[in-house]
Amino acid sequence: MSTPRRISALVVAALALAGCGDKLPESETARKIGEQPKQTVDKAAADVNKALQQGADRMREADKKN
Repeated sequence: MSTPRRISALVVAALALAGCGDKLPESETARKIGEQPKQTVDKAAADVNKALQQGADRMREADKKN
């Protein structure tokens, strides 16, 4: 088989696999791994918001004392 035919065959195979990718079910493990970065970002954002709220509360209490 010549090189251009091999390349064409590989391209066709890659496109066929790419087209089937949407139909494959996602495993529970893959879903959990995919959700981990979002959960990490959400937790960090919640922690930052909590810290900001605590700082704002402390400033209000300090202003009330003065």
